[in-house]
Amino acid sequence: QMDVANPFSFKYIKNLKSIDVNSFDDRGASVVFASPGMLQSGVSRQLFDRWCTDSKNGVLIAGYAVDHTLAKEIMNQPKEVVSLEGRRQPLNCLVDYVSFSAHVDFMQNRNFISKVQPKHIILVHGSKEEMGRLKSALMLQYKQMPENKRPSLTMPPNLQPVTLKFTRRRAAKVIGSLADRDKAPKEGEAVKGILVTQNFNSKIIAAEELSTYTQLRVGSVSSKLHVPFAGQVETLRLFLNEMFSGVTEQSIESDDGGDTFSIFGLHENKVTVTAGRTKGVATVEWDANPVGDLLADAIIALLMHAQGSAASIRITSQPCSHQVKNEEPPMKKTRGESIVAHRLNLIFNLLSNQFQDVEPSYEQYSG
Repeated sequence: QMDVANPFSFKYIKNLKSIDVNSFDDRGASVVFASPGMLQSGVSRQLFDRWCTDSKNGVLIAGYAVDHTLAKEIMNQPKEVVSLEGRRQPLNCLVDYVSFSAHVDFMQNRNFISKVQPKHIILVHGSKEEMGRLKSALMLQYKQMPENKRPSLTMPPNLQPVTLKFTRRRAAKVIGSLADRDKAPKEGEAVKGILVTQNFNSKIIAAEELSTYTQLRVGSVSSKLHVPFAGQVETLRLFLNEMFSGVTEQSIESDDGGDTFSIFGLHENKVTVTAGRTKGVATVEWDANPVGDLLADAIIALLMHAQGSAASIRITSQPCSHQVKNEEPPMKKTRGESIVAHRLNLIFNLLSNQFQDVEPSYEQYSG
């Protein structure tokens, strides 16, 4: 039936899907709706350059024209215009303007702003003259209101930043054990809990009551890391006590009744180090949190250092079993002299492990 009677088949109107302006047959009268509306390029600009010199032709600007465009320029009726090819040619055709825009006009904008009553008004994307008229009318209207209730009104040019300040007060209900108190809290008093916001409603709850008043659950992440460790438990014990304070130790027998292994605890046993259970491996366990992660990193670095440092080699080394014949028989020392010499030797070994080029100098004391 569309072939017999098509309501969209017009006798004098047709859709030009593509048009070659140079070969366009304009010998008879015609009306062409062409884009873009600013006449900067495209079919509309090509047809304008072709027809603007003839006084029988006319251009109808429909809608808003942006400043510094050809559509805005010809609305001021200049005598000459510059074509796309750069030639100057006279403007003899008729130029007119009709309001055929999807944008609202002055009265519609003003009525809309009056009904919404915003706190901030920014006028953009419009003719400078029309926006200035709207700004003047709004300023005159808000002049009757108290100054603290007037909205801010700006009309910034392009690329100028605008800063808006919003004051917002948030309220939260304290529920559960945090609200169970004899006296009302004082202003500025700290409340320790978890802030939960749902559907724009906020409440403060104690951490242990989170599952009671919400659908949330509190979880924790436990971390376990196996670190290669070929040293002895004595070496690890020495290094841990030298580095940290409050180190606890538990000696536990293995399930098969074999050798015992040691578990060292740090930070109230929240971080543990197990050595001796698996040969060549030390296990570090902790609950993931900022303090636990920091201690675990330090312990892992300490385990790696304890295996290769000069101090650990000296501690774990064994004396040579070969007997060496002394040319001179050793002098017999008293018990007091042996204790002093042993302590001096310990001090010398400790300094040698920490510093370089330590030379002892012994002096005879008589008193």
